[in-house]
Amino acid sequence: WVKLSEVAVKGAQYNSYEHQPHPKCLQGTCFVTTWVDLLKYIHRFLDDTEKNQLVWLHGMAGIGKSAIVFTVAERMRGLKVTEEMNVKKWLAGMFFFSRKHMKRCTAGYFFAMLVYQLANNFPSIWKDVNRAIHDNPALLDPDMPLCDQMEALFLQPLQKLQLRLRGCLPLSFVVDVLDECTSELELTNLILSLAQALHEPDLPVIHILLMSRSETHISKVFQSEEVCLLVCEIPVRTSGEGGIILLDGADVDNDIHTFLWHSFKELEGHHPDFPQPSEADLTKLVSQAGRHFIMAFMMMKTGIPTISCN
Repeated sequence: WVKLSEVAVKGAQYNSYEHQPHPKCLQGTCFVTTWVDLLKYIHRFLDDTEKNQLVWLHGMAGIGKSAIVFTVAERMRGLKVTEEMNVKKWLAGMFFFSRKHMKRCTAGYFFAMLVYQLANNFPSIWKDVNRAIHDNPALLDPDMPLCDQMEALFLQPLQKLQLRLRGCLPLSFVVDVLDECTSELELTNLILSLAQALHEPDLPVIHILLMSRSETHISKVFQSEEVCLLVCEIPVRTSGEGGIILLDGADVDNDIHTFLWHSFKELEGHHPDFPQPSEADLTKLVSQAGRHFIMAFMMMKTGIPTISCN
């Protein structure tokens, strides 16, 4: 367990300081109103108690996919599998890929991180996880074949929970920004390994919510014969392109304006002397964001607004 804790990539989990504040949906915006149907649509899949599923949310960069994913994860994190099980959470684990971090741009630490979170949520499998690592310490080596890691650190622990979770809510895992895994081969093998696990019998019902850009190599593996029967695909596109959710340009501008106004007010609450932008400044910042929420988010995170407004 100590060795597992040492290799677990803490920055990849839900409440890591490395991606605070979470890019959650901001209440009171048209963005949330527009996407409320998408949230309900996703939760219909995650509530399904009949079959295992890979729920794939994808779309172009900067349209707010991570905000949706973290909003879903936050709700799941607050729910218990059963009322009497205080530590058993519906959100069984999360992995947040990132090109900027050596251990998060690879799939080599993926299953170690998931089983670390799973065992923290379900202490009853600690001994089984300990035994697997004791018997084969190489499982924690990031160069270990993903199929072997999947078998020992994902499939077998989940099978141990099958009887205990019979009749309970499905377990859900969340994988954010798949496309930030820098090796296409690793990513392909990871998705195939997850599909292989979900095809296995004697599991509790498992759902895995995966988010990515609509990259060709990712689409290809989700359309493969081994994976496609498990996939619930949710494309998110900009207005005029079709898809589950259409984002209207004027609504996006209004929502970015609301987000920036709200963010500046939060800054003022923490720092009363922080200069507040004029309406003209906000309009300029909205234009600079180019209808991409990620740009507005990064403006506030890096302090660019104070430069742009001067």
